[in-house]
Amino acid sequence: MSRLLLPFEHDPHVPQCATENALLQHLARLPRRVQQIFLLSRLDQLGIADIAQRLDLPLAAVERHLLQALDSARPRGDQLAGVAGRWYVRLQSPQVTTCERIDFRRWLDASPQHLHAFRQTELRWRALLAPARHLGADGWYRHGRAAFSLGGCSVALVLGVAAALALGLLA
Repeated sequence: MSRLLLPFEHDPHVPQCATENALLQHLARLPRRVQQIFLLSRLDQLGIADIAQRLDLPLAAVERHLLQALDSARPRGDQLAGVAGRWYVRLQSPQVTTCERIDFRRWLDASPQHLHAFRQTELRWRALLAPARHLGADGWYRHGRAAFSLGGCSVALVLGVAAALALGLLA
């Protein structure tokens, strides 16, 4: 989701502390997997297909998690912003079809409010960059799937016990 459709309207380096802190809190409440996918997209500028391949996840799961991250910054109860967010994420997918692109164009042309909602979604995505930098400052999100799966923990535990037995610590 590195492509942005609108030109910058403000200096992205100017801090907006209250807003950034609120967005950071929203992002921090998300599940770790959602945070990881969001940070890979936002900070490392990986596409949906690259993230799916890297984490061995279906494309639909990556799209769903990116939408969840984007929705965390959406005003509650704003249904139109929710629809715009779904379009924003879907249009980044390598699986988006020509028919879907036509449907999006029709949706966009149907009302000035749709265009406004979509532009607000793009701006909201941009506004998440500074909080994303704070959330991913130590690079934790770059670790693979094993860091988050129960299987990875199980393997580490088994290897630790095997090493302890080999050294005679648990005899």
